[in-house]
Formats: sequence, structure tokens, C-alpha cells
Amino acid sequence: MLNQNNQTMKRLGLLKTLTTLLLIASGIALFFGLPFILMVAVMPGSIPFKINGLSADAANIETILLMLALVIGLGFFTYALYLFKKVLELFEKKKIFHDDVIKNLDQIGKAIIIGYFIMAVPYALYIMIVQDVVDFSVHIGFNESILTVGLGLFFMVLSEVFLMAKNIKEENDLTV
Repeated sequence: MLNQNNQTMKRLGLLKTLTTLLLIASGIALFFGLPFILMVAVMPGSIPFKINGLSADAANIETILLMLALVIGLGFFTYALYLFKKVLELFEKKKIFHDDVIKNLDQIGKAIIIGYFIMAVPYALYIMIVQDVVDFSVHIGFNESILTVGLGLFFMVLSEVFLMAKNIKEENDLTV
């Protein structure tokens, strides 16, 4: 039992480290993303590289709005990572059925789904409008869209499962 508990804590520590690294990388992308969009909008000639194969001078309002939507969506994913890190910290403290865990798991799911749609809808519109795609097709299959929405729903369901388990635990504690 002690060996299994030790193994679980090692995995939890590894997951927390990976989450922290992703959170830092996302924070850096947000920190530089917003000023970059402002530079593209205000001073496009100062960008020394191409965006989607075009110089920054050729960036139109649609491209700037798409980049802004992508940064906002990244903000929601970063928030979800932050909440996930907080959940892992509560797990380390052995607070499994704490109210904050349940609330954070639900918020993680909502943040992932909102972030996905903030990124996906403008991108699809951008493809249809800017690139004049007349024959727009939707491929149904096993792709990142289904996985992303599924991940968000998973966290929301997990929140409900933890809430039910907490209620059952409280009922058992009262009957003893």
C-alpha cells in the first residue's frame, strides 16, 4: 500500500511538472502574442518574417481578427491549465473531494470548450471568407476537434462524478 501511494505521488508530481511547463509556455505565448498582434495592426512593416506565407504588410483586418481570436482561445486554454495545476495541488494535499476540486474540474471543462470554439469558429470563417473556399467540407472522424471537445466534456463529467462521490462519502460518514 505504501509503495503504491509513493508511486501515485511520483506520477502526480510528474503530471504537475508537465502542467507547470505547459502553463509557462502558454503564458509566454500570451505575453508575446498580444503585442505581436498590435504590431501587425499598427506597424506591419516592422515584422521581419512572413505570416501564412504573406508579409505582415499584406495582413488584412480578417487576419488580425483571426490572430486575436487565437490568442483569446489560448487564454482560455491557459486558464484551464492553471485550474488543473490547482486541482493537482489539492490532490497532493489529499483533498480529493474538496469543493474547489469539483468547481475547478467543471471550470476546466468549460474553459476548454469555450477556448476551442473561440479558436475554431473564426478559423473556419477565415478559411471560407479570406481564402474564397467555395467547396467547404467537414470531415467527420477521429481528429483533434473531437478530442478537444471530448476533453472539455470529460472534465465536466468528472466534476459531476466527484460531486456524487463527495455526497456518498458524506452520507456514509453520517451513518457511522
